[in-house]
Amino acid sequence: MEKLVFVALICVFLSESNACFTSNHAHFTRMRIGSRFYQECRCDEPGSEGINLKWLDSHNQEIQPLRPGIESNVYSEWVDEDTYRLFISNLGRSISGDYKCMTNHNGQTYALTYNVEAYDRPYFINTNETQYVVSGKNVTIFCEARSETDPLIIWYKQDGLTKIKDDDKYETSPEGLIIKEVTNDDKGLYKCAASDLKTGEEIIRDIQVEVISVPEITEIVASPDSNVVAGGILEIVCMATGSPHPEYVWRKIPKYPLSIRNASFPSQLSHWKQEANKITIYDVNENDAGAYECTASNVAGSSSGSVNIDVYFMPEIIKYDSVVAIEGSTVQIVCGAQGLPIPQISLNYLGEQNERGLGWDMKNVSEIEAEFYLTFFPVNRSHEGVYICNASNFLYTDQKEINLTVLYAPKFGKPFEHAWGWSGHNTNLSCDNESNPPANITWTYQGNDLSEEEQTEINNIMADKMHNNPLIIENISLYGTYQCVAHNEFGEDKKVIALIQGFIPGAINNVTITNQTSTSITFSINGPEFVNGPKLKAYKAEYDEVENYNITDIHINRTWSIDRPFRLDRLRPSTVYYIKFAAINDVGDGPWSEVYDFVTLEKSNFRSVPLEPVWEADVEEAAAFERKLKWKQEELVDSYNIRLCPMYNGIIEEEICKDKTIESAAEYELNELDSNTTYYLELVAHNSNGSSTPAHIMFTVPAKEESLLSAGALIGISIVIVFLCLVLLDVLLLLWRRQGIIAHCCHNKKKNKRERQERPS
Repeated sequence: MEKLVFVALICVFLSESNACFTSNHAHFTRMRIGSRFYQECRCDEPGSEGINLKWLDSHNQEIQPLRPGIESNVYSEWVDEDTYRLFISNLGRSISGDYKCMTNHNGQTYALTYNVEAYDRPYFINTNETQYVVSGKNVTIFCEARSETDPLIIWYKQDGLTKIKDDDKYETSPEGLIIKEVTNDDKGLYKCAASDLKTGEEIIRDIQVEVISVPEITEIVASPDSNVVAGGILEIVCMATGSPHPEYVWRKIPKYPLSIRNASFPSQLSHWKQEANKITIYDVNENDAGAYECTASNVAGSSSGSVNIDVYFMPEIIKYDSVVAIEGSTVQIVCGAQGLPIPQISLNYLGEQNERGLGWDMKNVSEIEAEFYLTFFPVNRSHEGVYICNASNFLYTDQKEINLTVLYAPKFGKPFEHAWGWSGHNTNLSCDNESNPPANITWTYQGNDLSEEEQTEINNIMADKMHNNPLIIENISLYGTYQCVAHNEFGEDKKVIALIQGFIPGAINNVTITNQTSTSITFSINGPEFVNGPKLKAYKAEYDEVENYNITDIHINRTWSIDRPFRLDRLRPSTVYYIKFAAINDVGDGPWSEVYDFVTLEKSNFRSVPLEPVWEADVEEAAAFERKLKWKQEELVDSYNIRLCPMYNGIIEEEICKDKTIESAAEYELNELDSNTTYYLELVAHNSNGSSTPAHIMFTVPAKEESLLSAGALIGISIVIVFLCLVLLDVLLLLWRRQGIIAHCCHNKKKNKRERQERPS
């Protein structure tokens, strides 16, 4: 607290005047600015002139009494008839000076002079009540004062009990108190006392000194780790010491040249959040990789530290452009992908890879991007197709297709071929070729032994067909040489087709018996020595018992394809048969051979080769809808072989046929059929002597009918029905035996009602 040296209000009383007074006197008074001053002037022995007193101000102007309604800082007033008083309500520098009480005696003027001087009280400048000093440094506690004269500054510590003197620890200066090598012990309350030596005024300021320290970052921890998988949550905590407790500012320095710029937190990105010294990143992605810098600061200073964050993310193929190349040139396929860890890249060809003339390389473009290069030296049409680019790391494998298109000139597989034509048949001449882009086709015709006029007429007929593929020859007389020219922008190729008139096969002259039983016979047939026409596709036979052969022209016929055993079944034992053969090609049936005879063996107890199985009626319908195969069982059969093949576009898929051998039976369940599929099925009977000829059928399994109700709906309906049945059963028990869940509830309700009625009110 400040000590008051002078009382705020000083009243000065002077000794009373004589007659009023007959001499001059001077008095000096120093008072603080803002004080009140009043002085009485008495006339105890007035002269013959009576009481004659007046007050003059510092400018020798008479001071008038205070009149009603007028405010004045300086005025005079009569206390009684002998006393005239001067009053200054607020003393200031502007009104300091000599104030005089004047009187006249015997024509002589006398004055009592009061010199009143106003002065300022001392005051502090640049002196805060709380000041911070940095540990370990030489610092100044600021305290400055102003007064009429240079004030005397004295420092105290510990609530003013200890006066501070200059020594190794402290040193006073005009600005304040210097503390050397600040420690934590230097904190506390200090007093700065400023004294005006002229006026004796003293003021005191309490200064609370706080010792602070520059923040020091001890550790920056990333959780769960500084290497984090994309999609997870990342927390980064910055731990620092310092007094007062530091504030934290985060800054991100991106690792990759992406769209995220250096920015202080909180970021505009919604998946970042800062809480004091911790930041949390939700749904981490690859753009969050980089250095995270933490700056801890307080009034003492600041320090920074950082942690590097790597974000592992799934590979993504970003470069997989399809390529179009001209055959014979050098071309490169590039597959580029990003990911971390950096992905491994491979290229796989869909088809039979031709590795001749290939080169490959892989390089890392950046820390997260790699590229795979496949080069063709040179490229050819066998390289054309789809290449699968695979990019993988421990998180995922990405795939993309790259199409390589090779442009090349037309090329025919055979430069020459022949075709057969005959009366009543349209012949298709094919100009199929390998070319990219597809070639334009041009046909020319050169007949056999044609005159120039005939050739010109034929060319006119073919004018509308010269670019067709295939070329359809409808006039059977146009035998001769046809040339097809295939052309595109990269070149051309030619193919010659000789259209030759075809004829039916000649007669069969060589037939031998290879196997004979009491009910069957097998032949070996050698076809005609020369066929001037399409190749053979089947043989046919006409046979009958000798007794019937000359009676009627209607006999039993049998046709075999070239790849089937030439066998007749269901013959009568010990019987003579006549038989003749003919060859078949696309032109038609050849002439009959001469008639051969053969005799079946006698019937014995020995087993013979099984006959061809006989199907039950409507076997195709049963197989398609009931998925069941039925045939008539034979006594001499030990087992059956069933061969089931799917058919697509009328062609049997031999590579996916399924064979099944079963014991002697008359039916078989077809459990492995696909809906909406056509099947070809063969049934062959076996015993110890051999196998029968195959019996075959074709059938189509219809598509499945869609159920009107889903499985979930059916289950729900079933549950509802069971619940209703239980409720109905409970109602029946209630009506019949007064039992069940409903009866139990009713009984409890009545019992509770009865207990409430019996309870005393």
